[in-house]
Amino acid sequence: MPKKIKQIPFTEYKDPVELYVEKLNDKGQGIAHYEDYEIYLEGVIDGETVLVNIEAPFANGSKRRPGNVLEIINKSPDRVDYKDVSLQSVMSFGPISYEGTLKRKQQMIAHALKKAGIENYNLKPIEKADLSKPSRYKSIRYFAKQDNRIVNGFYKVHSHEVIAVDNCSLEPSWFSEFANDLCEFFTDEIITVYDENTQQGLLRSLLLRDTIKEKMAVLVLSKKPSDIFIDRLKVKFKDKVDSLYLNVNEANSNKILSDEMILISGKAEISLDLCGFDYKAGPYTFLQVNYPVAQKMYEKAVSFCGEDKDKTALDLCCGVGTMTLPLSKNFKKIIGVEIVPESIAAAIENAKHNHIDNTEFIVGDIREVINSLVKAKDISSIICDPSRVGIGDDACKALSRLNSPIKLAYIFCSLKALERDLKKLKDNGFVIDEVQGFDMFPYSSHIETVVLLSK
Repeated sequence: MPKKIKQIPFTEYKDPVELYVEKLNDKGQGIAHYEDYEIYLEGVIDGETVLVNIEAPFANGSKRRPGNVLEIINKSPDRVDYKDVSLQSVMSFGPISYEGTLKRKQQMIAHALKKAGIENYNLKPIEKADLSKPSRYKSIRYFAKQDNRIVNGFYKVHSHEVIAVDNCSLEPSWFSEFANDLCEFFTDEIITVYDENTQQGLLRSLLLRDTIKEKMAVLVLSKKPSDIFIDRLKVKFKDKVDSLYLNVNEANSNKILSDEMILISGKAEISLDLCGFDYKAGPYTFLQVNYPVAQKMYEKAVSFCGEDKDKTALDLCCGVGTMTLPLSKNFKKIIGVEIVPESIAAAIENAKHNHIDNTEFIVGDIREVINSLVKAKDISSIICDPSRVGIGDDACKALSRLNSPIKLAYIFCSLKALERDLKKLKDNGFVIDEVQGFDMFPYSSHIETVVLLSK
């Protein structure tokens, strides 16, 4: 017989209360306090005063409770009512002006530095995205059926509810044109949409990539369709992109792409010009989605590393070599390390394609290979661009064992990793020369942060 859980009593508030929104959390929810409770609010901005119905706690005995916002009494000067519904998928801060999001991101960086125990730092203004141009050159669209028609769009923040969009101002216009044409085709063909609960239906998602020079589309289905359907798809869309793939993903998971990739028409790879080099991009290739901001960020990191033709530089978590190749012009040798074998294979090909012969690439986890790397006596500069988890304590300690002087350009995509790794590097002899955020993802709460250190 299941054990009966005792319900801990809580104060019920029948009348609306007026609350002041103190801050936004990383999910974009407003946080306010009332008596002993922490109230979570949707669609509000820090600094606003709102009228709220306080609802029951999230869990038995919890001090955290949701609030239903009835009225915004005092609006924030940063509030903007956007007409572009596609922005809802990235506006984790809520309906805030672009300058308002930058202000909050700068505060987030400063707060993370303070938590890391960094007092004296040179924090530069955030490098903005140019909103007159696309800032998302890679996109994932999802499908839904609405009013007996197939539509495409983005997931609403923190949900799998599809917001149908006709156009997205952050993306190249052809993304929407192509996706909308596909939806008309699927509607006419009476194709079903995949349901995560029943695991039935065919259409899962659509990956779109633009390298400014060339276009790629990857249609993700839950099972392989008939050859007749593939032929019709090819005839209809082969002239609209340079590379058209079909991916068959039968797994009931959040993983976008499976290993079963079928080239329907066009090239296996498309080309991207970045930092003066030509990179090949396939359906699995990781590239930053915002090339203009990424190029400025890479140039910052490479420039800080300097030039010494008698020395070696490390590119840790090098991906497909997007910073390894620019570094190669300035040093005797560049060693790139990456845990993903496919990325290393692509990096080797990119080096050959660009006639670079002073690079060496290693497949491995940085935490496992760093101790052998730091034994080299001629390393003078390092670029480190890891995943959100950062490189961790042991790798930070290993970097500090390198012979001085050393320059380290560390690119953080998580401020939590910054708090941890930066403290460890500082405690082991590194000095922070400069910190700057790069707004890779406008309107979201995400910020890429470049920290330049030396020892």
